[in-house]
This record gives sequence, structure tokens and C-alpha cells, in this order.
Amino acid sequence: MRQKLVFTILFVALVIASFMPSAFATETRVQTMGGVGYFIQDNSNIFYFPGTINKYSNQVVSELRVKNTDNSYSVGAHLPFGASGDIYGIYLNQPINMPADLVSDITPHLTLDRSATLFFGRKLTDYDLGLLFSFATDRWSDDTGADKEEESARHIGIGAGISNEMMDAGLKVELPSITWKEGQEKDHLGGFAIGLDGRYFIQQTSTMQLVPFGMFYYGSGAREYDPGSGADKTEIDYKQMNMKFAIAANYKLNKNNIAVLALEVFGMDKTTSDQKNVGESIDKTTTMPGLYLGIESTVKPWLVGRIGAQQLYQSESNEVKPEGGTKAESSDYMNVFNVSFGLGIKLGSFALDASLNEGVLFDGPHFISGYANNITHRLSIIYDLSN
Repeated sequence: MRQKLVFTILFVALVIASFMPSAFATETRVQTMGGVGYFIQDNSNIFYFPGTINKYSNQVVSELRVKNTDNSYSVGAHLPFGASGDIYGIYLNQPINMPADLVSDITPHLTLDRSATLFFGRKLTDYDLGLLFSFATDRWSDDTGADKEEESARHIGIGAGISNEMMDAGLKVELPSITWKEGQEKDHLGGFAIGLDGRYFIQQTSTMQLVPFGMFYYGSGAREYDPGSGADKTEIDYKQMNMKFAIAANYKLNKNNIAVLALEVFGMDKTTSDQKNVGESIDKTTTMPGLYLGIESTVKPWLVGRIGAQQLYQSESNEVKPEGGTKAESSDYMNVFNVSFGLGIKLGSFALDASLNEGVLFDGPHFISGYANNITHRLSIIYDLSN
């Protein structure tokens, strides 16, 4: 009896939530399917493969990533204009790739982790073209002291992608810049990064599709602190390299159920900090292998259930090479496992995705268990303007 009550309350709460003005999008869908977004068609792909925006016209998308935290939310729209059917898109408060610790170390009063992002999509003869431009900036100053103190930061991203029914490819370039200065003192970081993503859909049978995927990201930055008055400068070079190679099998089990099984053959995240006349520090995380499983089932025409899991076999290492000293290295091996659950609800022009908190299923709602469990971890809503 209690189980039935819990599920009834959960269902009613989700339906009520779908009528609230807050909205959410399909980042939640791929997250609740074990993080298989690289291997399936989904509108969250547009940030890796800008050409895919042509498949998702007439949408308003919202991502509510952390409860009651507006700064974590994003809202976007994909709208057609003109007789040619070109797609124009805009996303507000979209996350960007900037190391938060580095930003706060140079400019403690600034935050540089969200951007405004613009898209353009056009259907050509043999493929779809997509372009992306993102911009983020922040400033702070204080002239109450003897010398005016100033902080400024910006991040520019430029991307392009081509897509068709069999493949998606994307390219992105990032240009960050961070500056602090007070009197003759100045601390500045400038950098450049490039990212490449690609995948190919190989139809093996009417019910099975293979999807090889690869990504490569490389970023380089140079930081220079000048204390002024002719004192020696501090110079640090930063490098970041990420790569992933994987293959997935997408199964259409029947008309209502799909399964995605992916193998990450090799993955690596590597950051390097090299300070002139001091030494070098290298942090590296290697995944070999990573296993991903995602299931999506259409329970009713308006209700979708999802479950996902991932198991990653990873090694972490830190290597320190002092200038003229002895190299020191430490490493650790980890077996990381995560599981997730989700629901999708479609009501008219709205499609809602929710990441479920399984604690509610174990404990029940507050008036039964006394535990204040959230029903969901995160939400996403799409409003389809074409309906």
C-alpha cells in the first residue's frame, strides 16, 4: 500500500511541475541514460556538433541544473527566419570551459563560467551547416586606495559543424583572457584552445547501429605576473589536453524501447603547469576502459522511463619535476560506478525531463518518512513552438 502511495504522489508531483513556469531541456535526458549523449541524437548535441541545430527548429529550451540556483540555469531558443528556413539560436547563461580556481586566483572578484551563445544553421545540398559564437565577460575595479585596482576577464568561443544522416563533425576555438592590475603590478593570462568532435552512424541491421566517436581538446595559456619597479617577473605556462575514443551500439529493441551500450576504449584528461625557474607539475586522469549503458522506454505516448549506468576504470597521477631537483610521482587507481533514473513527460507542446532521486523511492515523501528528499536532482523542459 505504501509503495502505491509513493508512486502516486511522485507521479502527481511531476505532472504538477510540468505546469509551472520553470522549464528544462534534454541535458537531463542524456544524464539519466548514463551519459550516453555523444552516441544518440539529442538537442544537447548542438554544443559539440553545431550542424545538428537544423534538426531542432522551433524550440525553447531550459536547463535547471541545481535546485533554486538561477546562476546554474540556461535558457535557449532555436527559431527559423526567412524563406530559406535558416535557424537562428540563442542560449543565455550557458556553461563554458574555464578553470574556476585559475580565474579566482588571478581575479578574486570575478566569475567567468557562463556565456551568451549564438547559433546559425542552414541546410545545404549534401549536409547541414552550423555556426556558433559565444561571449562572456566580467569586470571589477576599486579606486579607493592609493592606486586603482582593476580586474577584467573575457572568453570568446567560435565554432562550426557539418552534419548529415550518417555523421556529425564539430570544431571549436576558445580565446580566454584574464587581467588584474594595481599601480605598476600586473597579472595577466592569455590563451588559446581548440576542440574537435566527430561521430559516425553505421547501420548494421534494421535494429542495431554502431556509433564510433572521437574527441580531442587542447588548450594552452601563458600567465605573467609583473610586480613592477623592475623586479623579476613570474611566468607560468598552462596546458590542458583531453581526448576520448569510444564506440557504441544503439539497439532498437522494439518500437517502444531502445538501449545504448558504449565502450570508452581510451580517455585522458591532462593538465600541466610549468613555472619558469621553478618546475613543472602534471596531473593526469586516464580511463581505460569506461562502460556506459542507457535504456529508454516509452511506457505511454506521454510518459517515458529511463535508466542509465556507467562504470569507469581510471588511474590518477600527479608528477612534480622541480627545476634541478628530483622528480616525484604519485598515482591512484579507481573503479567509479554511477547509476541514474529519469522520467520524460509530454503534455501538449511541453516535454519535461526529470532526473529522479531514488531516495524518495526508498524512504517515501516527508510526511511518511520524515526525510526531506527532493523528488528530482535536475529538470529540463522543451516547448515546441511548431505545435
